[in-house]
Amino acid sequence: MAVETYTIHPTNKYNRPPPPSTIALHGLDLLSSPIHIRNHRFFHRPTSTTSDVIDKLKSSLAEALELYPPVAGTVQANEKGEVYIAMDAENILGTPFLVEMKDTPYAGDTEDLSPRTVVLLPPSSSTLAVKVTQFSCGTIAVAASIHHQVTDLRGFLDFLELWAQLARGETIDFTKIPDDWSHNPGRFFSGLIRESTVPTPPPPPPFMVLPAPATGPPPFLLAPSEISRWKFTKSSMERLKSDFSPSASSKEHKSDLWISSGDVLAALLCGVITRARKNANVARLQGRSSLESQTERIAMAADGRERSPQGNMSGGRYFGNFNPLWSATVSRSDLLSLTCESASRVALAIRNALNLELSPEAIAYKISFFEAPQNIKPPGRIVWSADVILTNWCRFDLQGPKLDFGWGKPFYATAGGGSTYPPGYCMMTQEKDSGDVFVMMTVEQEGADGLKADSLLNKYATLVPVHPSC
Repeated sequence: MAVETYTIHPTNKYNRPPPPSTIALHGLDLLSSPIHIRNHRFFHRPTSTTSDVIDKLKSSLAEALELYPPVAGTVQANEKGEVYIAMDAENILGTPFLVEMKDTPYAGDTEDLSPRTVVLLPPSSSTLAVKVTQFSCGTIAVAASIHHQVTDLRGFLDFLELWAQLARGETIDFTKIPDDWSHNPGRFFSGLIRESTVPTPPPPPPFMVLPAPATGPPPFLLAPSEISRWKFTKSSMERLKSDFSPSASSKEHKSDLWISSGDVLAALLCGVITRARKNANVARLQGRSSLESQTERIAMAADGRERSPQGNMSGGRYFGNFNPLWSATVSRSDLLSLTCESASRVALAIRNALNLELSPEAIAYKISFFEAPQNIKPPGRIVWSADVILTNWCRFDLQGPKLDFGWGKPFYATAGGGSTYPPGYCMMTQEKDSGDVFVMMTVEQEGADGLKADSLLNKYATLVPVHPSC
């Protein structure tokens, strides 16, 4: 059946204070290219008719767009290359809302469920796009795509949860909607931010400042990769943490040897990718650590909102990107080893780097670095690289009751059915009801077979060949 396309505009129902006509994007917003974050959620058949479901989704989305003006705007750039969100009437073009009725039953997530399948969003793309698909078995998929330079996953979920709350007809708590839409994270770290008159701080890891704007991503990010997906049950995660943790009975055990489940999972995954590359003699393209260094660089995005000194940045108070990327340099020999002792050392290195680089003082330092005129004029000169890139979404409940549109919470949720990711990338999500963790992992094509055969990985995880069905 043909796809029907609607255009959703914000309502004028709530009489909120008028937003600014433009919002300048911060350096943390511009860390990524104009890519998009996707969220696909799958629901069992509603009791309402399909037309009623679609009408409710459209009307509640229009209200959500009024309450979140940046989501109704478009990303633009001026003649100086400065990027901003335009929210004047001329640039509120409406949100595409696609509807498709399939004559086949649901059989898992696929690329065509997304409202847009490009990797890079063209200039003047809508900030948000939505596609609703109903399968012949009654299952409904609600897929949303948001411009990553406008916000990160936490901001995206704040918006999606508000949309769902409106669809359920519940009273809105306006204290959880930002009253200041500016992308100025430094206001939450007052007293810790360097003044612009202070000399430019040296780049915090893993960043560097180029003499001229970058013309494209580093070569190692463009190498063809193969994706595999893995499941760690709750019990296998507990076993992994026990095996990789320093012995609590050891006389040398100290509190600073504590590591989290996330640390040990990251250590395992980084080792798997490093071993697969080594065994397949994967070329070290520009941007990777040198062979002579004997170390590998790990980078991970982490939501920094809860790190603000007064604790007033979380709870929906900041809409933008606030993932102050942190980095750990770890021993290559430990990553190549298949022993739990080596993996434990990697996990400790990850924990120590996280504690150091996500302190309020370190985050404030990164904000100063991204705001220093010497670093951002002209824009596009701050870059970063790593051997392994991690994104941990396990703290977020992608299929919980806050995402119920009024006919039950999702039975399944994904980051989209995409098939294009750089090599050496891992995304982790958790199913809150079961405690199971799911990992999407990539490696260069020549290392794929070795990755899937890794004995330490297979000790704790099982390969996921297909997605859940109705």
